Amino acid sequence: MNLREAKFASIDLETTGLNVEKDEIIAIGIVPIQGLTILASQSFYSLVKSKRSALKAMKIHGISDDVLKNAPSFEEISEKVYEMLRDRILVGFCIKLDYDFLKKALKGFEAKTIDVLRVDRILGKFLGEKYAESPSLDALAKKYGIKTTYRHNALADAFITAQIFQFQLIRLLKTGTNTVEKLLAMIEKESEEHPII
Repeated sequence: MNLREAKFASIDLETTGLNVEKDEIIAIGIVPIQGLTILASQSFYSLVKSKRSALKAMKIHGISDDVLKNAPSFEEISEKVYEMLRDRILVGFCIKLDYDFLKKALKGFEAKTIDVLRVDRILGKFLGEKYAESPSLDALAKKYGIKTTYRHNALADAFITAQIFQFQLIRLLKTGTNTVEKLLAMIEKESEEHPII
C-alpha cells in the first residue's frame, strides 16, 4: 500500500509504571493520520481509572490518584479505542512498551507498528545525517522543528509524534520509499541491527 494512502494512528499512553504485567494504563491519546494528513479533529483522549496507585509515576505525568477517581475504566472506553485503532498502523515514540500495554488491555489486539525513533535512524543512514544514539521525544521534535511546550500528556505527546512522523513520511517519499511494505521491511532490518532502543 502506498504511504500516501495508508491509515495510521499516533498513540501515547501514560501508565502507573513500566511493568506490563503489574502496571496499568492511566491515560491514552490517539491521533489518526491518513497518508500525509493528521486528522487532529478526530483525536481521542481519556484518563483511565486504575486499580493500582499512580503516585509512583506522578512526577513524570502529573496525574494524581484524585484526578483518576472519576475517570472511566479501560473496559468502558475499550470499544472506542479498538474502533480508532482497528485497521491502522500504530505510530509512536519507543512504541513497543505502549503496544505491549495495549495488547494486554485489548486482549488479542494485533497491529503493525512504526517507531519514529527507528524511522529517524533509517533516514539518517539514507541521507548521511548524524542521529543521537537514543534521543528523547523532545530532541527528536527539535530536530524536526516542532515545539514541545506541553509534554507528558498522552494526547500532546501523540500529536507531537504525529507531526514528527508527517515530516518523516515526506522525507521517506523523497528517498523513493513509497510503500508501507517497504518501510516496515526497513524497520524490521533496523530492529535486527539495533534490537534495543
